[in-house]
Amino acid sequence: MTNELLEQIADSQMILIGIGKEMEENYQGMDEDDFYRPLLAQAQDEKDSAAIIQYLRCHYVRRHPNQRIKESYEKLSDILDGKNYFIVSLTEDDYIYNSTMEKDRIVTPCGGFRALQCKEECSTDQEALVTDEHVILQVLEKIDHCEGTLSSVDFPVCAQCCQTLWFNRIETPGYREEGYLPQWGKYTEWLQGTLNRKLCIIELGAGMEYPSVIRFPFEKVAFFNQKASFFRIHGKLPYLTEELAGRATSFKINPVDFLLGDEK
Repeated sequence: MTNELLEQIADSQMILIGIGKEMEENYQGMDEDDFYRPLLAQAQDEKDSAAIIQYLRCHYVRRHPNQRIKESYEKLSDILDGKNYFIVSLTEDDYIYNSTMEKDRIVTPCGGFRALQCKEECSTDQEALVTDEHVILQVLEKIDHCEGTLSSVDFPVCAQCCQTLWFNRIETPGYREEGYLPQWGKYTEWLQGTLNRKLCIIELGAGMEYPSVIRFPFEKVAFFNQKASFFRIHGKLPYLTEELAGRATSFKINPVDFLLGDEK
């Protein structure tokens, strides 16, 4: 964190933060791990391979979380403590929800590992989303003790079509947006209150993945609010538009390194 950004945060009345894919778990460690490698290979041969890989990835981030990403969220949480902020995050690893950040000030429109859904539009009395954490924990515990064999793991299935349930994530076929829409409503209401306020806008690793969610609308907010300051942190795409000249600053650095104050 630079002194300039810290001063803007301290001076601002409201803070809008966009978190992109550069702050997301990349799962590369799974391919190198003796526990996950054979399970991933078996998953490839399963009918619902993509769904099963989601469960393995959930297990990975729960059992082997990326400590640097976790530490970066805690650093951000400390900086935002006591401030009026809202975070829009494209990440799907749920690290942000396991931080000390205020959950009611976060929306993750790409989903995550907090709910399950059927990929079909089944008409049944069951809820569209299964949000019972106990169901997810049961699967993770079975993976813990599977002894390298996926056949010993019973994955949750839809009560109607009996197909494997997927996580409520944007890459899931038939992604159910109701998982994030209530929080999105809170975000848009909060955003309306930023007009003519001292607003600090911070993008952390938000590139061209879903630019209509963070990158383009954040630029628009900064353009129309003349009291706004804008900071874009990205390892590859830190470039700014000419319309924000004089009120915007960019840093070409990975956002995790930026938050932790190093360049590893």
